[in-house]
Amino acid sequence: MKHKEYDVAIVGGGFSGLVAAGILKDHDLDILIVDETNRLGGQYLKTHPIRSNPDTERNSLQEIGFRQIENIEGGRVKIMTRTRVLEINDRRELLLEHDLEQLFVLTPEIILLAAGAREKFVPFKGWTLPGVISTGAVQIMMKGSGVIPAEDMIIGGSGLFLYTVASEVITNGGRVSTIFDENSIIQKLSFTKNLIGQGEKLKEGFGQAARILFSPTRMRHRYRIVEARGENELEEISVAKVDRLGAVIPGSERVQPCECLAVGNGFAANIELGLLAGCSPEYDTDKGGWVIAAAENLETSVPGVFAAGEITGVGGAHKSITEGKLAALSILNKLGKIDDFQYADETRSLRKERKRHLQFGSAFNALTHLSPEKINSISDDTILCRCEDITMGQIKGAIVAGCRTPVAVKRAIRTGMGICQGRICTPVLYEIIGGFTRTPIHELTPLSVRGPVKAVPLEVLAKPISLLKPDFPNG
Repeated sequence: MKHKEYDVAIVGGGFSGLVAAGILKDHDLDILIVDETNRLGGQYLKTHPIRSNPDTERNSLQEIGFRQIENIEGGRVKIMTRTRVLEINDRRELLLEHDLEQLFVLTPEIILLAAGAREKFVPFKGWTLPGVISTGAVQIMMKGSGVIPAEDMIIGGSGLFLYTVASEVITNGGRVSTIFDENSIIQKLSFTKNLIGQGEKLKEGFGQAARILFSPTRMRHRYRIVEARGENELEEISVAKVDRLGAVIPGSERVQPCECLAVGNGFAANIELGLLAGCSPEYDTDKGGWVIAAAENLETSVPGVFAAGEITGVGGAHKSITEGKLAALSILNKLGKIDDFQYADETRSLRKERKRHLQFGSAFNALTHLSPEKINSISDDTILCRCEDITMGQIKGAIVAGCRTPVAVKRAIRTGMGICQGRICTPVLYEIIGGFTRTPIHELTPLSVRGPVKAVPLEVLAKPISLLKPDFPNG
């Protein structure tokens, strides 16, 4: 007799996964939701009182998130935090590692990939020095541990997330002396038209702007961090003016003391599990680069595997919520829990919302576009793959030697073969190879993925594998 399997396994406990689970749980389904972190909700719902601001109020999006967590607790939704998906095969079989202690296997009828996104990095000389961190790391330290990285910091890079992090640092009692933004004021002002009719985003944006404007923080537009300097740790930075194409203007460099530098250049979708499952990817600059391709109902090229949230295109929390709802209804329709007429009726407005959020995402991602001029400004002695200490010069040398694809460069000089498995360097590597070979990036095949997709001790892999099956009371 065949054992009972989960009906739906949701990979990722951010907004998309939470919202989808909340809808699916009311339809007599056994649901599993797994997440790598200690708690559900993703980065957006992490909260930690810091110093002078112990009573920070939740915004409406956070309220939605916390309500969803309460909504799915109990019932027939099994929640597994501190759990990583190491492998997905073409039979929809998942291998899970829980808390570095146990291995589980399951084969759900449906998989929903809601793996989110990670920060993109554009290397510069000295970016591996202690004292240089990502803007996301600043947020994680504040929200996860209640720590501000430094009494005084500088933030640099491109995109709106710079201002989100600066606002949070200021709110929590820290000081941001300067924000060096590679975009112009005109670019940022033109972006605001995408906030029309989106009250929550507008309110959030004006709130962040007000905190920064009424603080001592200086904003410098069309400036790039070109070098971080110091003997054993960060001591100073060199910044330079850039023109409208992103090229450094000769003679504009200046040096500034700095004890902590936070840098950010947008986000890249976490597509690795989708690739491992056999889902087709697509390259779309409007969506932030390589994403998992999904139909209008959010089903991927692999039947029974759906994708929602940043994995289908970087676009923020509102897009993730909308796609979580749409994916859940599509899954219910596929499983025969709702008929085609009900499905069409309940998804009509969601499809319109999704288009609006995709438009917002397009404008959001345009602010972090990596121009050819910016690529050319990366010096040959700059480390690009920090796991393997591979420089820009070595990558250019490999391309000149005939390695004209990501996999060829990887085989030649080991880019993307370190402990992070290319999560840091590959987004910019695709841009570099495309730029220097004059190949459209959508014609470059993303690097293949093999399990385990995350580094795991051999002693854990040697543990016995248990079958994970629903064990709900009366289930």
